[in-house]
Amino acid sequence: MTRLSFLHTLRAEFTKTLTLRSIQATLAAAFVVPAALALASGLAFDPASGAQFPIESHGFETAGFGQPLVILLAALISGTEYLDGQLRTTLIATPKRGRVLAAKFLIVAALSALIGWGALGGSVLMKHAALGAHGLAPDQFTAGMGWNLLGVGINYALISLIAAAITIIARTFIVTLVVLVPLVLGVTISLVGVIPLLKYLPDLAGIQLLMPYPGVGVLEPVPGGLVMTLWAVVLSGIATAVFLTRDSPAAEPLS
Repeated sequence: MTRLSFLHTLRAEFTKTLTLRSIQATLAAAFVVPAALALASGLAFDPASGAQFPIESHGFETAGFGQPLVILLAALISGTEYLDGQLRTTLIATPKRGRVLAAKFLIVAALSALIGWGALGGSVLMKHAALGAHGLAPDQFTAGMGWNLLGVGINYALISLIAAAITIIARTFIVTLVVLVPLVLGVTISLVGVIPLLKYLPDLAGIQLLMPYPGVGVLEPVPGGLVMTLWAVVLSGIATAVFLTRDSPAAEPLS
């Protein structure tokens, strides 16, 4: 019965997620933007200028542009109901509030991982196709590229969980966007040489899951992924405690 109830809640949350136009648009952009940028970069590639990174990394450079869209997606999924009071209705319909939150977290992480694998897989294919003789044919793709693609999906899932948790704690997605988007767009990586402790922030900890950044002074992919996971677990735990106690149908208006 519990399993069936959770599946019912998961289905309801998934249906709500896919019916919101803002989420539909964000999903579409998250799949299209990285691939479009990779295609444009490949077509504009100048062999005379030399490659900026190893040939196996071509296409993965667009992963950073997908991160803000994944953050926005997570913030919308977890925070839209705070704007219109819909959360009150949801919590009345599903008294088991932990079940609601678990469904939201699962949807956020799963969609973000799928975006990472689908969008970046498409980006890699587009970039190498556009590079022509300077790129790799699909049958030449290496195992390292496969691991890199897996890392992108993991990074997206973790950063989305962090974004969802911050949104629930703050009860608004504006805070999430203001805090996280500047970080993933390069604020911290430009300062990590001066302040080495910045490499433990969630955006930099897992940055090498997206693509190699040699000589920058950030954590290697595995320890960085573990640090990023710790951030996601801690913030999700705080968000759960807050959601179970503060965000209840009997509480004051949630807007």
